Amino acid sequence: GEEESASVPEPPTPMPRLVARLEPEMQGELLSMSVRNHYVDVQTTRGTGSLLMRFSDAMSEVAPVDGAQIHRSHWVAWTAVAAAEKEDGKLFLRLHSGTWIPVSRNHRDKLEQRGLI
Repeated sequence: GEEESASVPEPPTPMPRLVARLEPEMQGELLSMSVRNHYVDVQTTRGTGSLLMRFSDAMSEVAPVDGAQIHRSHWVAWTAVAAAEKEDGKLFLRLHSGTWIPVSRNHRDKLEQRGLI
């Protein structure tokens, strides 16, 4: 019944405002965001939800999650990153979820600062 759904454990940190905009069943830990047309696809530990908003606005609502924009269309939470990988001279971040996210040249310094490359 209704009582069981109330016992879903809350994420340990305060929920980012961005995640709070998602459907309740998608409100897990924030992993990454990608731009798709006028939408921002928000990937959490519970799945991916889409929000109609500007990417810059979405990125302004990720606190307290520590992450960075690594491409004009992609943002990633550092805790979600498993490794940096190169393929055909291009740089990607592989997330623990298995997702691969491209890193553009002008954002590589962020990975260097974190010791990923």
